[in-house]
Amino acid sequence: MSFLSLYRKYRPENFNDIVGQEYVIKTLRNALKNDRIAHAYLFAGPRGTGKTSTAKVFAKSLNCKDDSSYEPCGVCENCQKISSGQSLDVIEIDAASNRGIDEIRDLREKVKFYPSEGNYKVYIIDEVHMLTKGAFNAILKTLEEPPENVVFILATTEPHQVISTILSRCQRFDFSLLSIADIEKRLSFICEKEEVDYEEDALNLIAHSSNGGMRDAISILDQAISYTNANITSNKLRKMLGKIEKGVLSDYIKYISENDTASALELINDLLEKGKGISRFISDLIEHLRQLLLVKECGVNNDLIEYPPSRLKLLKGESKILESTKLVSVLDILTSIEKDIKFTNQPRLILEMGIVKMTSPESDDSIEGLKSRVAQLEYELKKLKSSAPSSKNNQINVNDKDRNKAISNENKVSRKNNNEEKHENDNKETMKENIDRIEDENDSDEISLKEVQNAWSVILKQLRQENIKTNAYLKEGKVLKTEADTIFVEFPKNKKFHRNGAAKNSSLITKIVSRVLSKNCRLEFVVKGMYNNDKNISQHSQQNNQEKKEISDDKLIDSVMEMFDGKIIEAEDNILED
Repeated sequence: MSFLSLYRKYRPENFNDIVGQEYVIKTLRNALKNDRIAHAYLFAGPRGTGKTSTAKVFAKSLNCKDDSSYEPCGVCENCQKISSGQSLDVIEIDAASNRGIDEIRDLREKVKFYPSEGNYKVYIIDEVHMLTKGAFNAILKTLEEPPENVVFILATTEPHQVISTILSRCQRFDFSLLSIADIEKRLSFICEKEEVDYEEDALNLIAHSSNGGMRDAISILDQAISYTNANITSNKLRKMLGKIEKGVLSDYIKYISENDTASALELINDLLEKGKGISRFISDLIEHLRQLLLVKECGVNNDLIEYPPSRLKLLKGESKILESTKLVSVLDILTSIEKDIKFTNQPRLILEMGIVKMTSPESDDSIEGLKSRVAQLEYELKKLKSSAPSSKNNQINVNDKDRNKAISNENKVSRKNNNEEKHENDNKETMKENIDRIEDENDSDEISLKEVQNAWSVILKQLRQENIKTNAYLKEGKVLKTEADTIFVEFPKNKKFHRNGAAKNSSLITKIVSRVLSKNCRLEFVVKGMYNNDKNISQHSQQNNQEKKEISDDKLIDSVMEMFDGKIIEAEDNILED
């Protein structure tokens, strides 16, 4: 007898063999029990979740001669013929290769005949979404009012491509992806039947690699039995699947925690020289870090962790190396890399840039990167403050010591004259004035022009992250001058539109500027030639009042932009004024 693949050999023969689709099985059983058989069913869901297998089991239940248990017996002639594909009453149609209107017309002619062997004539149309629109319309009337004792079962992985008039005439059942535990249980059952030695960790690895599909999992198991000579271990399985070794992932996490960029890059180079794929490394690392994050936040004793107990100890130890914020940051970078490498000819460069960001926080100029660095600075400042008293406190302590010393000396020796006492009081007053002057200087919110110019590029980057349209307005201007806590931004004469746009979004711009400079500030937006640098701020405020009319004139343009989600490419004053 020729070899039979495991996924065909262990195809479900009854409802008890179907894994994971509890609500579907319960509904179909109750329909059989209560004699509520619909004329059309739609089985929708990802590949390998049991749609066609469930359809065949349901067809056997409808035609089984032993209807006492509402379960196919598997022994009678009808059940055996359906299982072997020889039944005249159960017709399987592949819509991918029989998708035209001629095939559907032929089906309509054959539907009229009564079942020859069983109680029902069952049509199982697989991948029904592949039918043409004409074929859908041809079957529509037959599907709505089929002859007596005819049942249609439509199976598809893409139900959104099935026309709504078909969907409304079917009872729809959505098949879900299978859990890791359900897949492992079924694989263990097959291994025992086939007398295969296996490690629990190996079956867990197969279950993760199947992405929730039972057929994919059994196919991997079939391949693994041949590769390992019926002795499946996790190490052999990783080599077969091209998976990254656990030790490599652990080493990489260690390098991230130590900010060791060189070692992390060398590790990637070694993997690529061994033929490992970049996409495989990223996907395996994302899954490993996800489990670490779950262990760190939820502990090892919860249902979210999908690894066997042998790996939970290692995960618990590794989870202490990185903080949750760092794990989230690394996962965010990795998911961006995973998306970007699909659209580039240099995936290695994208990965290496991401590694530098992960191991060198100072190189990450994104909002999250800046927040992380600010948080680190705040932490370091708190440590310094707790370990060393401030200069003012030192001065006060020194003054206290001098005062105590003076008092003790006063008990021993009397002062020579009143002039010495007056001189000492004058010194104390001078010291107090100096301390107050230094405090006033430190508390000042005055902003320098050079300070704003140095931070301008960072301000524009952060503004682009918040609102790209406002960034387009502001980058047309330049910092003109500063007065106390006010920053003046000048726009060219032909950029009045951009000046008005920036003025209308001044609250957002002010918030970002204040955050970057760590100072409260105000912004004034002016047009070149219409502002005299020697005039004071109050005169400029009068000019702003005169320009309010210009801002209101742009409301129509803004409304049109928001309605059509448009953007300004170039604007000229002579066009807008016309």
